[in-house]
Amino acid sequence: MQPAGNEDGAATAAPSAKYEQVMAAASELFLDHGFAGTSMDAVARAAGVSKATVYAYFASKEDLFEAMVARGSAQRFASLMHPDLDSLDLRDALSRVAHEFLAVLTSAQSLKTMRAVMAEAGRRPDLAARFYRAGPGRVVAALTAYLARAQSRGLLATDDPRTAAELFFGMIRGDLHLRRLLGLADTPDTAEVARLADAAVDLFLRAHRQAKPA
Repeated sequence: MQPAGNEDGAATAAPSAKYEQVMAAASELFLDHGFAGTSMDAVARAAGVSKATVYAYFASKEDLFEAMVARGSAQRFASLMHPDLDSLDLRDALSRVAHEFLAVLTSAQSLKTMRAVMAEAGRRPDLAARFYRAGPGRVVAALTAYLARAQSRGLLATDDPRTAAELFFGMIRGDLHLRRLLGLADTPDTAEVARLADAAVDLFLRAHRQAKPA
């Protein structure tokens, strides 16, 4: 069976070598060939294990895909998944999240995953739901929880941390993410990521930062 994990997708016990082989093979195949173009047989061959071994870890291709997305989100959005974010100044914390989010969102791997899901979403809304739950949904939930904690500490003025989190990420995506998805923009360099991320943080804090008592 699949190694036990916590709610952030991190394994609580060391995964076996075969499990890691399956996950690595699945990630490469899903990203290169899409969900429909990947079979459990192909994953087993690429991983160098039997098909029975793959099914011992994952009951279906959908479960395997969801696990791949969840692991990728936990790894790529590490700053949102760990409590040390609370030890930072509010601006520094949001800046860290914004820089990380935009860099990951516009990376080749993230774009491949998004395109693979979008290609299937019309026929497979269940797959789209699994993707959202395992990836974007987890990230929004993590930021919502952080903003709620910031609000309780008197650092943030918002009656709706969930909406604030959604709008924050929406500002960061901006037009660049769409152009990257369409192949109309190159991967942004560090300076461009910083410029856009910092602009989003500035706008967000103007709207939501708790005014200090006079």
